[in-house]
Amino acid sequence: MNRILLLLIISLLLTACGTGGNSSQENNGEQNESGQENVQGDSPDESKDEAKKQLEEEHQKEGELQGQLEANDSKDFLFTVTNDKEEDAEIYFSSGQEYDYVVIDESGATVKQLSAHAMFIQATKEVMLQPGDKLEYPVSFEEVTADLPPGNYSIHFTFTDTNHHAAAEEDFTVE
Repeated sequence: MNRILLLLIISLLLTACGTGGNSSQENNGEQNESGQENVQGDSPDESKDEAKKQLEEEHQKEGELQGQLEANDSKDFLFTVTNDKEEDAEIYFSSGQEYDYVVIDESGATVKQLSAHAMFIQATKEVMLQPGDKLEYPVSFEEVTADLPPGNYSIHFTFTDTNHHAAAEEDFTVE
């Protein structure tokens, strides 16, 4: 009986030692929502340029879909995802959320994110997107700018499909 108890205690101690967290190198910088390190000393312009560069690089990955963002006359946003490939795209959403957006102010700080304050149904959805087909997501200007003080902003839309990526961004002004 004592041997069993001793083995149980040793196994618990060994198991507890293995739950110390991430074993990757320590990161002295902070991380933003996308998991990238915020390097101290970066100016907001450098952060914006870096974000644009990252979006362009992400679009060039294999399996990417074309993301486009337009603002119409009433300033409403239309995020369009197009299958510009020659084969069908199997779209898979792990929840009711099909896109997300982040609003960034002039200083480069995130001031609003759709998924931060919205709740989505926990049901999966699969869509087969034929070559040339589009998915469109209209978002009202009032929804995006609610509670934002006057100023210049940038909005970044991201497609939340687990198999493909599409993103687009647009600058806008709140008066």
